[in-house]
Amino acid sequence: MKTLLRSLLLGGLLSALPLPGFAAAFEGKISFLISSGKNSQNLNYALREDAMRMEIDAEGQTMASIIDLQKREMIMMMPKEKMYMVLPFKETVEKAFNEAELKQHNIEKTGRTDTILGYKVEEYVSKEKNSTSEIWVAEGLGTFMGLSAGEGGPMGGRRKAAAQAWENAFKGKPGFPLRVVTRDAKNKETYKMEATKVEPGKLPASLFQPPADFQRFQMPNLGDLNPFKKKG
Repeated sequence: MKTLLRSLLLGGLLSALPLPGFAAAFEGKISFLISSGKNSQNLNYALREDAMRMEIDAEGQTMASIIDLQKREMIMMMPKEKMYMVLPFKETVEKAFNEAELKQHNIEKTGRTDTILGYKVEEYVSKEKNSTSEIWVAEGLGTFMGLSAGEGGPMGGRRKAAAQAWENAFKGKPGFPLRVVTRDAKNKETYKMEATKVEPGKLPASLFQPPADFQRFQMPNLGDLNPFKKKG
């Protein structure tokens, strides 16, 4: 049940995202190492034109979600229970970055560039009351779909406000952050996400489907459990 609840939190993020026509000229895998204090986790994206898969390995557990753009649905998988859930989502229009939106999130484009794993990245800086985040974004790697379900995400515990701010600004947009570093008011690093591997290449269709031995889990209709609901 604990794994189920954690998977629901992960899915809560994805179902709330502005899901575009998926700017995914890129097909392949992107791997990340995320660290915050003494905690760390691995995040793996698999991207192709009509689908995306995100896997998180943390605390000895793996959680995975698949977005199928053709069927307009999200599949949340619970490997430990060998179960999955299917949730529909509504089509929305993709929005590009604009200065007003960046300003709303206290984010500025600095003009600095770098190269990460062979990809050119541009720096954005997110400034909060007690922290600053550097976000290095690459083009041509599809659409970034976020990292967690807010404060109760897979990292566990309360997410840093600065991490939430940049994540909310960049998710669902073309452009993929390959490095994010957050520092507190004393310039101490408190959060870091960095790509460890980018693997372009054709991906099998089976990667974007639940395994054959997984059973579909159907959420109960809570209204049917209401003792005050009139019947007949």
